[in-house]
Amino acid sequence: MSTSSLLRGRTFALLAGIAFIAADQLVKLLALISLQTQSFKFGTTPFNLALELSLNPGAFLSLGAALPPQLKQLIFIVGVAVVVVWALWWSLSNWSQPLRKVLPLYAIALGGIANLIDRVFRDGHVVDYMVLNVGPTHTGVFNLADIAITAGALWLMLDLFVKPRKTRV
Repeated sequence: MSTSSLLRGRTFALLAGIAFIAADQLVKLLALISLQTQSFKFGTTPFNLALELSLNPGAFLSLGAALPPQLKQLIFIVGVAVVVVWALWWSLSNWSQPLRKVLPLYAIALGGIANLIDRVFRDGHVVDYMVLNVGPTHTGVFNLADIAITAGALWLMLDLFVKPRKTRV
Protein backbone atom coordinates (compact mmCIF):
# COMPACT_ATOMS: atom_id res chain seq x y z
CA MET A 1 0.00 0.00 0.00
CA SER A 2 1.49 3.34 -1.04
CA THR A 3 1.77 6.39 1.20
CA SER A 4 -0.77 8.33 -0.87
CA SER A 5 -3.37 5.55 -0.59
CA LEU A 6 -2.74 5.38 3.17
CA LEU A 7 -3.36 9.12 3.47
CA ARG A 8 -6.52 8.79 1.39
CA GLY A 9 -7.95 6.00 3.56
CA ARG A 10 -10.88 6.44 5.93
CA THR A 11 -8.79 5.12 8.82
CA PHE A 12 -6.30 7.93 8.36
CA ALA A 13 -9.17 10.44 8.08
CA LEU A 14 -10.68 9.17 11.33
CA LEU A 15 -7.35 9.22 13.17
CA ALA A 16 -6.55 12.72 11.88
CA GLY A 17 -10.04 13.86 12.92
CA ILE A 18 -9.63 12.43 16.43
CA ALA A 19 -6.21 14.10 16.68
CA PHE A 20 -7.71 17.45 15.61
CA ILE A 21 -10.53 17.22 18.17
CA ALA A 22 -8.06 16.19 20.91
CA ALA A 23 -5.76 19.12 20.03
CA ASP A 24 -8.71 21.53 20.07
CA GLN A 25 -9.85 20.28 23.49
CA LEU A 26 -6.30 20.43 24.88
CA VAL A 27 -5.83 24.02 23.73
CA LYS A 28 -9.22 24.96 25.21
CA LEU A 29 -8.21 23.36 28.52
CA LEU A 30 -4.94 25.32 28.46
CA ALA A 31 -6.92 28.50 27.74
CA LEU A 32 -9.22 27.81 30.69
CA ILE A 33 -6.22 27.36 32.97
CA SER A 34 -3.88 30.07 31.63
CA LEU A 35 -6.24 32.86 30.59
CA GLN A 36 -8.45 33.09 33.70
CA THR A 37 -6.71 36.19 35.03
CA GLN A 38 -4.52 37.43 32.19
CA SER A 39 -4.37 37.80 28.44
CA PHE A 40 -1.50 37.83 25.97
CA LYS A 41 -0.76 39.63 22.71
CA PHE A 42 1.48 38.39 19.93
CA GLY A 43 2.59 40.89 17.34
CA THR A 44 2.71 44.64 17.28
CA THR A 45 0.29 47.42 16.55
CA PRO A 46 -1.50 47.55 14.18
CA PHE A 47 -1.51 43.75 13.63
CA ASN A 48 -1.65 41.30 16.53
CA LEU A 49 -3.25 38.16 17.89
CA ALA A 50 -4.69 38.47 21.38
CA LEU A 51 -5.30 35.46 23.58
CA GLU A 52 -8.12 36.12 26.02
CA LEU A 53 -10.67 33.77 27.56
CA SER A 54 -14.34 33.97 26.64
CA LEU A 55 -17.07 31.43 27.43
CA ASN A 56 -19.48 31.93 24.55
CA PRO A 57 -23.12 31.04 25.31
CA GLY A 58 -24.19 31.64 21.69
CA ALA A 59 -23.01 30.92 18.19
CA PHE A 60 -20.76 33.07 16.00
CA LEU A 61 -20.39 36.51 17.64
CA SER A 62 -22.65 35.25 20.46
CA LEU A 63 -25.69 35.09 18.19
CA GLY A 64 -28.54 33.42 20.05
CA ALA A 65 -26.99 33.93 23.49
CA ALA A 66 -30.19 35.56 24.78
CA LEU A 67 -32.50 32.75 23.63
CA PRO A 68 -34.41 30.80 26.31
CA PRO A 69 -32.26 27.91 27.64
CA GLN A 70 -34.45 25.14 26.20
CA LEU A 71 -34.44 26.70 22.73
CA LYS A 72 -30.67 27.21 22.90
CA GLN A 73 -30.20 23.53 23.78
CA LEU A 74 -32.46 22.48 20.94
CA ILE A 75 -30.62 24.62 18.39
CA PHE A 76 -27.01 24.51 19.62
CA ILE A 77 -26.87 20.92 20.86
CA VAL A 78 -29.55 18.84 19.11
CA GLY A 79 -29.56 20.81 15.84
CA VAL A 80 -25.78 21.00 15.61
CA ALA A 81 -25.47 17.30 16.49
CA VAL A 82 -27.82 16.36 13.63
CA VAL A 83 -25.86 18.48 11.12
CA VAL A 84 -22.50 17.21 12.40
CA VAL A 85 -23.55 13.55 12.21
CA TRP A 86 -24.81 14.03 8.66
CA ALA A 87 -21.64 15.93 7.58
CA LEU A 88 -19.38 13.31 9.14
CA TRP A 89 -21.33 10.44 7.55
CA TRP A 90 -21.36 12.11 4.13
CA SER A 91 -17.66 12.98 4.24
CA LEU A 92 -16.51 9.53 5.26
CA SER A 93 -18.95 7.78 2.88
CA ASN A 94 -17.56 9.81 -0.02
CA TRP A 95 -13.92 9.82 1.08
CA SER A 96 -12.84 8.30 -2.25
CA GLN A 97 -14.06 11.45 -4.04
CA PRO A 98 -11.56 14.29 -4.69
CA LEU A 99 -10.43 15.89 -1.43
CA ARG A 100 -11.69 19.28 -2.56
CA LYS A 101 -15.19 17.80 -2.39
CA VAL A 102 -15.00 15.96 0.96
CA LEU A 103 -12.42 17.79 3.06
CA PRO A 104 -14.37 21.05 3.50
CA LEU A 105 -17.41 19.27 4.91
CA TYR A 106 -15.17 17.04 7.05
CA ALA A 107 -13.48 20.16 8.50
CA ILE A 108 -16.90 21.65 9.29
CA ALA A 109 -17.95 18.38 10.96
CA LEU A 110 -14.77 18.17 13.06
CA GLY A 111 -15.05 21.80 14.19
CA GLY A 112 -18.72 21.21 14.99
CA ILE A 113 -17.89 18.12 17.07
CA ALA A 114 -15.19 20.00 18.99
CA ASN A 115 -17.54 22.88 19.82
CA LEU A 116 -20.39 20.46 20.57
CA ILE A 117 -18.20 18.76 23.18
CA ASP A 118 -17.84 22.16 24.85
CA ARG A 119 -21.58 22.82 24.81
CA VAL A 120 -22.38 19.45 26.35
CA PHE A 121 -19.70 19.49 29.06
CA ARG A 122 -19.39 23.23 29.78
CA ASP A 123 -22.97 24.18 30.60
CA GLY A 124 -23.87 25.22 27.05
CA HIS A 125 -20.79 27.40 26.53
CA VAL A 126 -17.97 27.17 23.98
CA VAL A 127 -14.44 28.11 25.06
CA ASP A 128 -13.09 30.86 22.78
CA TYR A 129 -9.67 32.42 23.23
CA MET A 130 -8.32 34.19 20.10
CA VAL A 131 -8.94 37.69 18.73
CA LEU A 132 -7.23 38.94 15.59
CA ASN A 133 -6.63 42.71 15.63
CA VAL A 134 -5.83 44.75 12.53
CA GLY A 135 -5.65 48.40 13.50
CA PRO A 136 -8.98 49.44 15.00
CA THR A 137 -10.72 46.42 13.45
CA HIS A 138 -10.89 43.07 15.22
CA THR A 139 -12.58 39.73 14.88
CA GLY A 140 -14.92 38.19 17.40
CA VAL A 141 -13.35 35.78 19.88
CA PHE A 142 -12.81 32.38 18.25
CA ASN A 143 -11.04 29.03 18.66
CA LEU A 144 -9.35 26.31 16.62
CA ALA A 145 -12.66 24.56 15.88
CA ASP A 146 -14.08 27.83 14.53
CA ILE A 147 -11.11 28.08 12.16
CA ALA A 148 -11.89 24.59 10.79
CA ILE A 149 -15.58 25.47 10.37
CA THR A 150 -14.82 28.79 8.67
CA ALA A 151 -12.12 27.33 6.40
CA GLY A 152 -14.46 24.50 5.38
CA ALA A 153 -17.34 26.89 4.67
CA LEU A 154 -15.11 29.25 2.65
CA TRP A 155 -13.72 26.30 0.70
CA LEU A 156 -17.26 25.10 -0.11
CA MET A 157 -18.31 28.58 -1.24
CA LEU A 158 -15.16 28.99 -3.35
CA ASP A 159 -15.80 25.60 -4.94
CA LEU A 160 -19.28 26.77 -5.97
CA PHE A 161 -17.85 29.69 -7.94
CA VAL A 162 -14.66 28.24 -9.38
CA LYS A 163 -15.17 25.96 -12.33
CA PRO A 164 -12.78 23.01 -12.56
CA ARG A 165 -10.28 23.10 -15.40
CA LYS A 166 -10.95 20.75 -18.25
CA THR A 167 -8.15 18.31 -18.82
CA ARG A 168 -6.92 17.68 -22.32
CA VAL A 169 -7.07 14.17 -23.62
